[in-house]
Amino acid sequence: MRVQPVLSTRLLIASLALATSMGLPCGALSGRAEGAPLPIQLDGAVSDWGGATPLHTDANGDGSSFDFGRLWVADDARFLFLRLEVGIEGSLDENNALVVYLDTDNNTATGLAVSGIGAELEWKLGSRSGTYYRGGSTWSIFHDDIRFRSLPTVTATEFELCFGRDTLPNGSQPLFFGSTLKLVIKDTAAGGDQLPNVGQTLSYTLDQGPAPTTDPIGFARLQPTDLRICTQNVLSDGIYAGTDQPRFRRLYQAVAGDIYALQEIYNHTGTQTEALLESWFPGTPFYSADVNDCQTISRYPIDGSWAIDGNLATLIDTTPAIGHKLLLVNAHLPCCTNDAGRQQEIDHILQFLRDAMYEPGGQLDLAGGTAIAVTGDLNLVGLAQQLRSLTDGDVVDQATYGTDFHPDWDGTGLADIISRQTEKRTSYTWRSDTSSFWPGRLDFFIFSDSVLEPANHYLVYTHEMSAGALAANGLQAGDSDASDHLLQVRDLRPVAEVDTPAVAPPTQGLRISPNPLWGTGQILLAAPLDGPAEIAVFDATGRSVRQESRFLAGETNALAIDVTNLASGNYWLRFSTAGRREGTPFTVLARR
Repeated sequence: MRVQPVLSTRLLIASLALATSMGLPCGALSGRAEGAPLPIQLDGAVSDWGGATPLHTDANGDGSSFDFGRLWVADDARFLFLRLEVGIEGSLDENNALVVYLDTDNNTATGLAVSGIGAELEWKLGSRSGTYYRGGSTWSIFHDDIRFRSLPTVTATEFELCFGRDTLPNGSQPLFFGSTLKLVIKDTAAGGDQLPNVGQTLSYTLDQGPAPTTDPIGFARLQPTDLRICTQNVLSDGIYAGTDQPRFRRLYQAVAGDIYALQEIYNHTGTQTEALLESWFPGTPFYSADVNDCQTISRYPIDGSWAIDGNLATLIDTTPAIGHKLLLVNAHLPCCTNDAGRQQEIDHILQFLRDAMYEPGGQLDLAGGTAIAVTGDLNLVGLAQQLRSLTDGDVVDQATYGTDFHPDWDGTGLADIISRQTEKRTSYTWRSDTSSFWPGRLDFFIFSDSVLEPANHYLVYTHEMSAGALAANGLQAGDSDASDHLLQVRDLRPVAEVDTPAVAPPTQGLRISPNPLWGTGQILLAAPLDGPAEIAVFDATGRSVRQESRFLAGETNALAIDVTNLASGNYWLRFSTAGRREGTPFTVLARR
């Protein structure tokens, strides 16, 4: 079975965004009966809500900070799901006064009286804590008491949230008592919004249809030639700890990766970790590189390595697997509230990639079409700008780190692949039940989807695996406790299909050099011409942006082309003479 390329998903999202900006009702063509269960994957991407009808649409402009928009509600056998628009880009887990109230027995006479409901749960998002009300008593609770989850972890204008349906917040009584519930969401800051408005209530009925099942993801590669890259923060040299080392060994043997990008190895060298993996895979040689706490261990030779602050870039000769080498940036960015530090290191990574791709004579000159990936514990727990920088090549500190650029060879951004656990539809990569922060997506795999496409990919969380799956893979239920970060597995293969503009098919007799092109380059012809020629340049929408006529005399087979006035992006050049017409795609990297 062929996996749909991530590029197609990005184009779909872009199309929906364009429709929204034009005022088109993207979800108006389909809907669902209110209350019907949906197979929601908690990943923050919301694409799996499909054409679900919002339970409520709030009025615009009635909130001083968070201005609530639409609310969707869904359920399966394990969770109650909410999808909430908040109007401004913000964070759910801190710096807000948002509160979710759930009346889970549909009885206004019990629980906390608030806005016409009797709430058994008062959940304060900004303080990551809440209160459970039952039988006239109250209990202080935290995220693990109610299995609360929310994504994305970075700032956003739309979030997915869920509450565990089988939880016992006080240790003995359930959170959900019946099939119908009522809910209110309030911004308790001065002048804050409320959903629904005062005087209104929202009801939702569970189990109005068969509960969606979760199809398990197998560990095996879909094709034996797929390149398997694994990444994990191993938590303070845990891979060498006496009690945890057997867990790591079972995990790594179960997935049998080609490349392991590891973080938080402070007290052992890459050579030592290379030897450790060779002992776990007898007869298989490994290669290693390390910088600070980042180590990359590979079955394929490592041609070079570079330090980018405390992060590690390696050029790996993966040609036998994917037909290209791989430039892999193994990163462990600053934690927690240090948004400035994370952005600085991301800008430095982008500078390294831009220089390697487009500016000859630097630390590294990449051949066009080299696969590129940035992975690791990126600690993206703050501003969404940091993720946008990595995917889009958006450099914030341009005075220090240079201009923006397109980090993929086709003139687009890199793709962010979101994986889920093998037997659970959740995409968090970090979990610590002793932390006040609920599980989040801190670990990423961002790659050039013009060169590679994903095949099988998943997160390994052994506590959610069936006994049969554990036994089949030689694992034990507690193996994921070796670290607070889950082992991530991504299989990749060369892109099988390449989209080209509808202007004309490319020909072998015409090309542009260099490509990507900035400033002035050359149109190279396969053979000299003598006569008039028409040259036309089209943008990605098929709109003509430049036309000119030239008379070619004698042995001319190379023409100058100036693109200094064109914006960055993908273009198509059409070259026409009396006897032939040729076309070729090219990319412009505008200097700013």
